[in-house]
Amino acid sequence: MKLFRFFVAIVLGLFALTHPVQAADEAPWYDIELILFKQEASGSEATENWPEDPGSPDWTDAVTLLPPSSEEILQPYTLLPKANWQLNAQFNALQRTRAGMEPLFHQAWRQPVAASRAAENIYLGPDLVKKNGAPPPPFEGLIKISVSRYLHVELDVLLRGANNNLPFNTLDTLSSPTRGSIRFHANRRMRSGELHYIDHPRIGALILISRVELPEPEPLPPPEDVAPGTSAPIPETSPQAPEKPTPTPATN
Repeated sequence: MKLFRFFVAIVLGLFALTHPVQAADEAPWYDIELILFKQEASGSEATENWPEDPGSPDWTDAVTLLPPSSEEILQPYTLLPKANWQLNAQFNALQRTRAGMEPLFHQAWRQPVAASRAAENIYLGPDLVKKNGAPPPPFEGLIKISVSRYLHVELDVLLRGANNNLPFNTLDTLSSPTRGSIRFHANRRMRSGELHYIDHPRIGALILISRVELPEPEPLPPPEDVAPGTSAPIPETSPQAPEKPTPTPATN
């Protein structure tokens, strides 16, 4: 009986270890397109009290988006070519507007979307790669996308120098990279194929998530039928006529 319980414990432990990997392998794939923009505060929002130091998102184990690839089979979290972007008109409108909106980020990528326990945090920033030791960028954050019955998006973005009640000072940010920042944290439920807007007094986000069907890999050609214990047949060749001897001239 003790041996049986020990066996069950091992099986359950192996399932717990392998289940997230299996979920990621079988997860559906989506194209994600995201626009982040800064909004100028007005009215009562201009005097709203924000925390002096809102803290920082947890960058630990965050995934970095990969540059576009010309290969037919994309790796997860690979950026899509700009020809595949669908929100260019919205981004251009934000650039032209005089309503105090400033675009910060516009990218699109393809990824598998797994259940919440297996979903990955993705790093967002001007350089797409977090550079330790460098001066902090004007904004950076994380996005995590998961799926259950609906799609779920979690955003955690830090906008530096946005706290109007606290003067922005480079020396302060070097000693405390989050001081004087405003942190935008949102969790939303979404549907595939619909454009969603996430609002905040100082930061806004437009996000479009579209389901994609990956092409099936071409099957390998079946091997030739060979009977067990025998080798593959050797192709027959037509027999060649024996060479005729070259006559030797007679000598006197």
